[in-house]
Amino acid sequence: MKKLFGMLAVLALMAAVFSGCQTKKEVSIDVNALADDLKNSINFVDELSESKDKAFFTVYGLDESDIKVKKNYVGSATSEEITVIEAVDEKAAQRVNDAVEAHLADYIEQFEDYAPDQVPKLRDPIFEKIGKYVILCVSDDNETAKKIIDKYTK
Repeated sequence: MKKLFGMLAVLALMAAVFSGCQTKKEVSIDVNALADDLKNSINFVDELSESKDKAFFTVYGLDESDIKVKKNYVGSATSEEITVIEAVDEKAAQRVNDAVEAHLADYIEQFEDYAPDQVPKLRDPIFEKIGKYVILCVSDDNETAKKIIDKYTK
């Protein structure tokens, strides 16, 4: 009986040690390179231009202290957009993710009246939170966008 309990204790200890060794792989993304690659590799209907800081923070309702690096391209007459953000930490990334989600909901409302043909893109964008990164790509080519993002995150 003592041998059985001893063996179980050893197995439990080994399980604890090995599970502790399994850590999440920390992803490191070059924000500018990813955003530029998306912009240059996807055929957008609109001409995307980089947003100014003040406009970006106003539109998204973000606190600048949550952002380490960001790049945002927006269309002039369409819902097309590329946003790649590195937050300062995981908690800030969640706040950024929530703000991007709210931004999408606002955009859907705006475009329903303004340009309803744009709404399907907004309802099905590439939108991911990976560690402390938040990535949004609104386009007609989700397949290409996903491949490009995977290249930077896998």
